[in-house]
Amino acid sequence: MSDEEEMLDAIVVGFDEEGRIIASLTSGGADTDLSKLKGAEAQFEDTNGVIWRGRIVEVHGDALVIDFGEKALSAEEGASGLGQGSMIRIPKP
Repeated sequence: MSDEEEMLDAIVVGFDEEGRIIASLTSGGADTDLSKLKGAEAQFEDTNGVIWRGRIVEVHGDALVIDFGEKALSAEEGASGLGQGSMIRIPKP
């Protein structure tokens, strides 16, 4: 993902029973067909500056389901600061 790409911002609103992130677009998505985002990469920059990459695996209404994998959610070595209210960046389709 290059810095020149236009990005959509989404905010983490919760987690599902499988530990995947539920996020909602916050800006730039008013004219975006969310179904086109399925399969797209998503990224989260943690409080240590580490970029974590995930994938949008489902779209339900205006909610995106993002899988960052078990390691990202691990208490020992996971993405620090990843939780409700965190900002996720997604390239515009």
